[in-house]
Amino acid sequence: MTFSKMLAVLTALVVAMAWASSASAVKYLSLGDAVKKFLPADAKVLKVTKVPSADDRRRLLDDYGWEATEPEYVAFKGVDKADETKALGYVFVVPEIFNTCFHKYAVGVAPDGKILESVIIELTCPRSFPINKKAFLKQFKDKTHADPLTTRVDIDGITGASLSSEAASTAARKAVSLHNVFFGGNAKVVVDEKVKAGRAAGAAKIKKAIETGETLKKAGKDGAAQLPPEEGESAK
Repeated sequence: MTFSKMLAVLTALVVAMAWASSASAVKYLSLGDAVKKFLPADAKVLKVTKVPSADDRRRLLDDYGWEATEPEYVAFKGVDKADETKALGYVFVVPEIFNTCFHKYAVGVAPDGKILESVIIELTCPRSFPINKKAFLKQFKDKTHADPLTTRVDIDGITGASLSSEAASTAARKAVSLHNVFFGGNAKVVVDEKVKAGRAAGAAKIKKAIETGETLKKAGKDGAAQLPPEEGESAK
């Protein structure tokens, strides 16, 4: 093969790979638009970085069922321009990743800790696309850190996208728990055993998908965002 032909083949491969990558990822909102969506137009937007203490990390795991592994967390805080001590709202951008599946959510939270709305910024798994529906996402409105926020208890998942449904629920739970710990007075919450078990079961299914490579075994229109239900368990 001549050099020119080899170059042409390599160029074609690069173009094909780039097309495949862009075709599998759908970006719904830019970060800037996501922040603007939840904060008043006249608000001053502050980017706030918080570093959880060891106690914060233990609490996020024990009370909210997720492990805070990042060294720091970022929130966008809208404040009154005339009085920066007056918070007008918060936006948390939360990624959820398992193998080839990448989700990114923007969760708007009111000063009192209630979710205004959860919107999707980006999805890469074709089978996760059904979660970007108002009928599913509207379930998160008005939820707080005291709610279970898992498909095993208070959120109805979507058939065929059960892992993605749980990932969306976890993202919302992360947002309201971070709000409570860092901005909401760190109010205590009592978590009953049913909620703990539901959250643990949802997290275990995502972990299993990662460890078994289940999400890597499907591609194209069959791109994975779920595992089959366990025996005796109905899919949501």
